[in-house]
Amino acid sequence: MLPQLNRQALQQACTREDLIRKTAAQIIKDFAEFGLDVSFSGDISNFYEELFGQMKPHIQNILSEHYTRFLNFLYRIDVTEKQVLHYQKEMNDASYEDALTELIIHREMKKVMIREYFKAQSSATEDKNDKYLDA
Repeated sequence: MLPQLNRQALQQACTREDLIRKTAAQIIKDFAEFGLDVSFSGDISNFYEELFGQMKPHIQNILSEHYTRFLNFLYRIDVTEKQVLHYQKEMNDASYEDALTELIIHREMKKVMIREYFKAQSSATEDKNDKYLDA
């Protein structure tokens, strides 16, 4: 069964260096597909602020100038406008761009965590199958 990926799970994941690096790589990859340059210095203690600071101007630009492209971007990231509005309310009515930027970071981290979960499940299944074949 897939673990619930709530805010607490995300906060715990933010302490794991491997997940932080994989999340940064996922963000860089997804933004690059739209010609948006994001980089990560590798400073784990500051990754959220570093990425947020680079992502937000791209989001502001694509939102204001290329709405169709923006919708395609949301689709690629797997975020809906409804989710953004929900996050915006949770963030005490932060700006749409702030809510979206935070939501993207969380969504990308969830992607990484889900991938890790299924990789672990697959590995466990392979181990069971190997034991069965060895018996």
